[in-house]
Amino acid sequence: MDSIIFDNVTKTYSSQSTAGRVAVDHVSLSIPQGEIFGFLGPNGAGKSTAIKILLNLIFPTAGHALLLGKPVADTAVRSRVGYLPESPNFYDHLTPEELLWFGGKTSGLGASRIKERTDSLLGLVDLGRVRRQRLRTFSKGMIQRAGVALALVNDPDVVILDEPMSGLDPLGRRLMADIIRRLKHDGKTVFFSSHILHDVEDLCDRVGIIVKGRLMRVAGLADVLSVPATGWCLIVRATPETVQSHLIGVAAAYTTRGGLTEIKTVEKDLARVLDRLGALKEDLVSAIPVRPTLEDIFLQEIERADGELP
Repeated sequence: MDSIIFDNVTKTYSSQSTAGRVAVDHVSLSIPQGEIFGFLGPNGAGKSTAIKILLNLIFPTAGHALLLGKPVADTAVRSRVGYLPESPNFYDHLTPEELLWFGGKTSGLGASRIKERTDSLLGLVDLGRVRRQRLRTFSKGMIQRAGVALALVNDPDVVILDEPMSGLDPLGRRLMADIIRRLKHDGKTVFFSSHILHDVEDLCDRVGIIVKGRLMRVAGLADVLSVPATGWCLIVRATPETVQSHLIGVAAAYTTRGGLTEIKTVEKDLARVLDRLGALKEDLVSAIPVRPTLEDIFLQEIERADGELP
């Protein structure tokens, strides 16, 4: 079953300041249960608008969205969804315990279930030791983690995360990534937007790239990144001057760092490159194929949209 469906969804704002602005333009997308889907786009592309439509916070001008096979306006289905906004803004006099009690009660959970979920989730987001500390004393990253716990308090089937890595240090990002992987392991659907493309590469089954409200590309991450190498990146223990004479017409760029030389080649056949190196092969540290990254593909789609869309 598809847990998320956008069916030809369009949102045009009609207020005086934004009259006629199309924020989401005929977006159609389906996401099966148990998938981690990365929703990418530059600022103002329509990501947050699409998420708000999915959460029934704003209404589409045309088309419709479904969650777990039901219209997003269905109150019963919304109880099976968890949501983390980009910038959580909580009552800062509350503690994490009180925040989750509030979230549990509004989700219809009983007292014993709320206590069980609170103990589990505060451990999951590493806030157990500060469970009775006021949120006003928390860092941005700690608030973000408290927001994740709140989003999961009702044990949702679909988890929607808007920039979940925002404000997190490297340890916090790793914790968030582990949580997202655990949700997938438990059969949950995770739909998240992010500007941190490395995390998207690391976590997602599929990605969608939205630019100027138009969904430019949807593809499996393996398909996006499994393309033939365009060359090789070699690292050798030698100076550029020593290497250059061997690789005339093959190497495109040289960079020196800490006694090592990084070489970018335009030759796709590694065996031919190594033959050209000759005896210098003994100084080879690594050879890595050069392929387009998700960032390269993301920027290509932005450029394509600039050329095709008004």
